[in-house]
Amino acid sequence: MLALTPVISGCSADNALTKEEVKNQNNSSHVVTNVLFDNDIDETASYNIRKDGYVVIQFDSSVSEEKYTKVVNQLRSNKNITGVWAEQSGVEVCPLR
Repeated sequence: MLALTPVISGCSADNALTKEEVKNQNNSSHVVTNVLFDNDIDETASYNIRKDGYVVIQFDSSVSEEKYTKVVNQLRSNKNITGVWAEQSGVEVCPLR
C-alpha cells in the first residue's frame, strides 16, 4: 500500500511584505483610487501597486489621450507614488523623458 503525504504550499517568505511596504501600497492605492474616480475613469483603468509604491496602470482603449495624460501627471506629482508605468492597448503611454 502506498502512503500519500499531503503537500502544503504557501507563500514564500520572500514575498512577504514589511509593515512599511504594506503602508506604501495602501497609501498609493488610496491616491490611485481617488484620482481615477475624480477623473471618471475608475471603471476603465486597472492597476497594480508594487511594494515600493510604484504604480503600473493600464487604460482601456476608450480613454482619451488627454484624460490618461492628466491622470498619469496627477499620479506622478503625488508624494505617495514613487513612479508610474502606463499603457493602453499594450503600448506604453506617457513615458518619462
